[in-house]
Amino acid sequence: MLTLSFNGPSNTFALEHHLWNCVVRPKTIATLGVKEDGLHVHFEVEESKPLTTALIQQEPMLMVCQDSAVELFLAFPDDEHDQNFAPMLEQCLYLNIEINSKGICYAKHGHSRKNRIAFTKEQIESLQIKAYGNDNTWCIDLVVPRNLIKELSHYDAFSPEHTFALNLYKISESKDIEHYIAFNKVDVPTPNFHLPQYFALCQIA
Repeated sequence: MLTLSFNGPSNTFALEHHLWNCVVRPKTIATLGVKEDGLHVHFEVEESKPLTTALIQQEPMLMVCQDSAVELFLAFPDDEHDQNFAPMLEQCLYLNIEINSKGICYAKHGHSRKNRIAFTKEQIESLQIKAYGNDNTWCIDLVVPRNLIKELSHYDAFSPEHTFALNLYKISESKDIEHYIAFNKVDVPTPNFHLPQYFALCQIA
């Protein structure tokens, strides 16, 4: 289990599980910190020319996983008082937040891969996404607000002693640069990130 400090130092994690078909392997790290307003996330990718075709945030949202993108998946227990949280499809709320190198976001929430609900424009804006970089590296900063999770799950997430689960990904499904890189290993034979049972459990101290 990962331990994240409430209002304390951030934690940096390398994404090192190269899954399925990886034509390229961009070095990717993520930094996580829990603050009063929510979960702060920073991605840093060593990639000089990221594939970026989605340039404008629009509705319906564009599938940025075809571009060079980073992804944050989060899972929360349906019962606020669940002391033995084990994330599984159909048994937990989970969110997928996917962002390309220009900060264009695709995000949904639900209990399974099908019939998921798209984030509204206001919910995407609440993530405060910032994209920046240089010739060799691109970065994404975002915040997952406590108020947003409370809106979706009806309880106060990211508070001390709260347990949730996550995984972090670097991806492109485009064949020329296809790659699937994860923080926590996903042990299935074909590409699928929508499997909460492979998320890493996190506790806020």
